[in-house]
Amino acid sequence: MTTYYPMAQPQFPARPQQRTWDLVLALVLYSIAAALGLVAAYFTVFFAFAADPCSANNCRDGYLGAAFAVSWGGTAVALVGSLVMVIVAAVQRWYQWYWPVLAMIMIVASFLGGVALASQVYTGS
Repeated sequence: MTTYYPMAQPQFPARPQQRTWDLVLALVLYSIAAALGLVAAYFTVFFAFAADPCSANNCRDGYLGAAFAVSWGGTAVALVGSLVMVIVAAVQRWYQWYWPVLAMIMIVASFLGGVALASQVYTGS
């Protein structure tokens, strides 16, 4: 007489529960990152004042365009990338709160990069 044993099903680890505190914190931090992005975009407009002392021969206008591109582009990449990664982290049930923090760091870094480029517009000669 043969005994039938059904095939054992593989045991997968249980997915962690969605953490409410993590989702709320991620949304609050993302809101702060979006507000920081708006402030950075607003202050980027003042980069144009770097060209005020310029005359015909002592100004590098290309740096001003690059300053705008770095500041606004970095802010946009940080906010869109952070939003995408928060959604991916929510679906995968990973921690979500640090993506907006990384966005804030990237917004500040791109704004400071824009400031550094804007400060190179006037050659002083």
